[in-house]
Amino acid sequence: MEIESEKMRAFSRLLSSRGPALGLIGPKEAGRVWERHIENCAVLARFLEEKKARNAVDVGSGAGLPGIVLSVLLPSVKFTLLEPRALRKAWLDRMKEELDLKNVEVYKLKAEQWRGEKFDAAVCRALAPLPKLVDLLSPLLKPSGTAFALKGKSAKEEMKDVSGARLFSVLQENGEETSVVSFGIRRRG
Repeated sequence: MEIESEKMRAFSRLLSSRGPALGLIGPKEAGRVWERHIENCAVLARFLEEKKARNAVDVGSGAGLPGIVLSVLLPSVKFTLLEPRALRKAWLDRMKEELDLKNVEVYKLKAEQWRGEKFDAAVCRALAPLPKLVDLLSPLLKPSGTAFALKGKSAKEEMKDVSGARLFSVLQENGEETSVVSFGIRRRG
């Protein structure tokens, strides 16, 4: 999937220039937003397409990683971004407006507070250990829904406590490898 677009470049510029001052990314991350963050999050688009997701929730959206990235790549999918921190929610609202993302809704909520619709897919990045993600994301999914978590090197170890989880290693455009763990509605153990 081609991730290069004017909206994605604009998001990258905005995150690089304003993200460090707002505490959305570290100061050393500003020069590598595209390679380290956007390309990393973009790998999830393929999974949502294969799932044929019509709606998805990004839990702990923060800077919009992966929710904003995915909403740009998949304009036909309705994205709900859940972010409990006011400053980050304001950033997400601004990105929705500046990038003209008509497929995004932003809520100042934790996952546990969501009382709305159920989703075909849930996504997250750098949110919590996998066993905790099962408890957070499962209640948000439709019975046929799937959660997709971007994970680091601890993915294999964390999967030991989650039955039925699947691990995918995806090669990004920049040659970096990204781990994606998926699971349906499950309980730990």
